Amino acid sequence: MRAVLLLGLLATASAVHLDFSSGTLDGWTHSDDGKYSGKFVVASPEGLDAVKALKVPEKAKHYGISKALPEAVDPASDLVLQYDLKLTNGLSCGGAYIKFVTADDAFTPSGLKDDTPYTVMFGPDKCGSTNKVHLILRHKSPKTGEIEEKHLKMPPMVESDKKTHVYTAILRASNNSYAVLIDGVEKKAGSMFEDFEPSINPPETIPDPDEKKPEDWVDEARIADPDAKKPEDWDEDAPRTIPDEDAQKPEGWLDNEPAEIDDTTAVKPEDWDEDEDGEWEPPKIANPACKDAPGCGEWKRPTKPNPAYKGKWSAPMIDNPAYKGVWKPQDIPNPDYVKDPAPLTNIGKVGAAAIEIWTMDDGYFFDNVVVSNSEAEAAEVREKSWAPKKVIEDAKEAEEKAKAAAKAEAEKKKVETTQAVDDKLKQVVSTIFDLPFLKPLEAQLKPARAFFEQRPVCLLGMLTALLLLPVAWLLTSRIGSKTQDEVGEAKKQDATGEDDKPEEEEDRDYYDNLLWTGEEIEEEEEEEQPKAGTRRRTRRD
Repeated sequence: MRAVLLLGLLATASAVHLDFSSGTLDGWTHSDDGKYSGKFVVASPEGLDAVKALKVPEKAKHYGISKALPEAVDPASDLVLQYDLKLTNGLSCGGAYIKFVTADDAFTPSGLKDDTPYTVMFGPDKCGSTNKVHLILRHKSPKTGEIEEKHLKMPPMVESDKKTHVYTAILRASNNSYAVLIDGVEKKAGSMFEDFEPSINPPETIPDPDEKKPEDWVDEARIADPDAKKPEDWDEDAPRTIPDEDAQKPEGWLDNEPAEIDDTTAVKPEDWDEDEDGEWEPPKIANPACKDAPGCGEWKRPTKPNPAYKGKWSAPMIDNPAYKGVWKPQDIPNPDYVKDPAPLTNIGKVGAAAIEIWTMDDGYFFDNVVVSNSEAEAAEVREKSWAPKKVIEDAKEAEEKAKAAAKAEAEKKKVETTQAVDDKLKQVVSTIFDLPFLKPLEAQLKPARAFFEQRPVCLLGMLTALLLLPVAWLLTSRIGSKTQDEVGEAKKQDATGEDDKPEEEEDRDYYDNLLWTGEEIEEEEEEEQPKAGTRRRTRRD
C-alpha cells in the first residue's frame, strides 16, 4: 500500500491518502493481541479486477490492523475523514468502521487494542436493531480534563446493497458544524453543539445530587375514595357467564357419534414393549361421520355474558387532596460546566488509521482512506478513485436488472399463455357438458364437470387418448392379420417350427417324462385298460 501526501488548498492544510494499489499491506500492521485471530489480506473485489483493497477473508472473528500516518493531522482547522467500503456479502452483524487513532508517540500499530484512544470513530455498524453510520468524537473537557464519547444522534443507516460506497465525515472548525456524506451525497448535517449526545457543552445546572425526597412527600395523584361503600345489592359471587337458555341444538347434530374415533388403519409398532410402553392404543382421528354434521357427541348449551355480573367491588378513585406533585431535586449550578467555543481543538490530532472490528460476515473491502483538512481534497480522491468503481458496478447492476426483467417477462408470457390455454379448455368443458343430450344427466355429471373445470388440461389428455384409441386398434388389427397370414403360409409350405418335432423324438420325450412320474404311468394304464376292453368287445361283436 502507498501513502500519498496531497497538496492542500491552504498552505497549512495536510492530507493523507492510504490505498492498496501496490497489492501489499505496505505498512498496515496486524495487532499482536491474541484477541485478533482474523487476518486481513489484500485482494481484488469481484468485478473490479484492477482494484486492490483490504479484505476481511473470514467471518466470526475479531480483526485488528492499523497504520501510522506520515504526520499527524490536526482537526483544529477542519477534519475530513473518508474511505471506500464494499460489503460483498452484506452486513448482517458486525462493524465496518474505522477508528482514527489519537496521535501518541507511545502508540505502535502492533500494540493496537480495543481500548486504544481514538479521536473519531466513523463508519457502518449493524447488528440486530442497530443499523447506523457511527460518528463518535472523543472530546476532552477544557475544565476538568475528562474525556467523554460524543455520539451523533439519529445517524444515517448503512447502505444495504453490495456495491462499493464511499463514506465521508466532515467536521468544520469555522462554524462547529458537521456533515455525513454517502457517495458524495449529504445524509446528515447540523451543529456539533446540538446533534451529539451527551452534549459537547455540559448543562449550566444539574439536579442537586445530595438532595433527598422528604419522607412525608406525597406523589400519588389519585387514591381510592375512603368514604365509598359497597352497595348492598352488589353480588361479588355472580358468575361472569351463564347458560344461554335460548340456544337450541342444531338440526342434524349426531349425539351418538364421538368427535374422534380410533384409527383402524394404524398398526402397533414392531418395537412396542407393553412392559415399558404400556398397553398400545391406536391413535385417534376425526370421525368421518361428523364431517358434514354440525357437531357430534353430547350437545352442551353455550354460555353468554351474565348481565348481573359485576365482579369484585373496589372503591372508585378520586383526586388525592394531599398530593404535592412529582418530586425532583432542585437544580444547582453545574460545577463542571464550561462552554467550549472550539471543540475540535479538544479531540486530539489523528496519528493513525485503525480497523478494529468484530464481524459475523466476510467479504468486506476497505480502500482509499483519507485523513485531511480539506473537503476539496477528499472530493478529488472520491472522483478519481471511487467514481470509476461506481461506473463499473452500475453497469453490471443494469445488466443484471435487464436479465432479470427479461426472465420475468418470459415467465409472465408463459403464465399468460398457460392461462389462455386453460381458459379455452374451460370453454370446451362448458360446451361439452352443456350439450342438450347430457341435460338429463346433469346431476350425475356434476362431479365430473367440477373436476374438469378445475383441471381442464386433463380433458385435453382424455380427448387425445380417445383419438389415439382407433389408431391403436387399427395398428393392432394389421399386426394380428399379418401374423395370421404368415402362420398360414408357413403351414402351406410345411415349415418346420419348434413344435414340429420328429415322431421318434416325441415318443422319446414322452417315455422320459413317464420315468420321472411313475404315478402318471399307473393312472394312464388304468385309463387305457377300459378302453382296450371296449376295443376287444367290439372285435368279438
